[in-house]
Amino acid sequence: MTNLESEIISGIKFLENFSSEEMLSFISKIQAPVLVGAMGSSFYMPSGRAVSLSDELNLDKKVRFIFASEGYTIDPKNFKSLLLISNSGETREIQNLAKKFQPQDVFAVTSNANSTLARYAGNKYILRSGKEKAVAATKSIIEQSILCENLVRYLADQPILDEELKDLSDAMRSNVRKMPPGKLQVLIAGARTIYFAGGSCGVGEELALKFCELGKKKARFIPGTQILHGPEEVIERGDVIFLLFADKYKEYFDRFALLKEKTGAYIFSIGEKAPFSDIDLPIDLLKNYKPYCILAYFWNILTAFAKTKGFSLDKGDKISKVGVSI
Repeated sequence: MTNLESEIISGIKFLENFSSEEMLSFISKIQAPVLVGAMGSSFYMPSGRAVSLSDELNLDKKVRFIFASEGYTIDPKNFKSLLLISNSGETREIQNLAKKFQPQDVFAVTSNANSTLARYAGNKYILRSGKEKAVAATKSIIEQSILCENLVRYLADQPILDEELKDLSDAMRSNVRKMPPGKLQVLIAGARTIYFAGGSCGVGEELALKFCELGKKKARFIPGTQILHGPEEVIERGDVIFLLFADKYKEYFDRFALLKEKTGAYIFSIGEKAPFSDIDLPIDLLKNYKPYCILAYFWNILTAFAKTKGFSLDKGDKISKVGVSI
């Protein structure tokens, strides 16, 4: 078993055995307004889920999420706390943003207790899911996302996630065990570009990144129905489009059917059956946790695809990732 496959299983087990006590102890020390900074996979799902929830709970003035590289736009005087997320704790953008704040105001989330970030921060949470060895992050995404969602819930005086995550672990385990349709693997192999459209909560951006890292495919996420307003000009015959949370876009199914006809692309709807969908994808979707369920299913697809192509699941050819050797 590869490191990546082992870490996917570990991430699901983390949810199965989750206890909120240590996480809550860390979160309860964070004062609003809080700035949350991260890069790559540590940003997409964790921030996407939390932003969606903070919008629902009207917390826009209490928490803000940014790519750490954009810290040059930030005035520390506008925030009481800085939460930084980095698996290695050595990401340069993270360190540069940390230096703008006093150590006592910095809260670090990392897998490395001896990292530069952990040593600088006045408060730290060491990821219970452990350090990742594969180049593509998996299990840490789950824990970081749960932490950020619980932060938003705590700031809004809402109950935080705890025992109900057992149901999520069951759904994710089911999805990573499903056999991907053989035709889908063939279509992915033949596509020049993989597109993710529709709703996201961070999962669309994360999956596009994973297709680059593991599938060595050009991939991009285009939010909402924006793919119908310009990008179709460069979509090529044989490209693959996944419409996420399709149930939210039923009013535009006729436009997606026309997109398919004009471009010759293959389209797959997730979350709602659609007449234009080439194959029905049997994903178990748990209410309120659909992004995690979709993520698990595509981990499965990417693992199978990479193995078929002979790609390494643990190392990239060009990726420069702190804490993971190439």
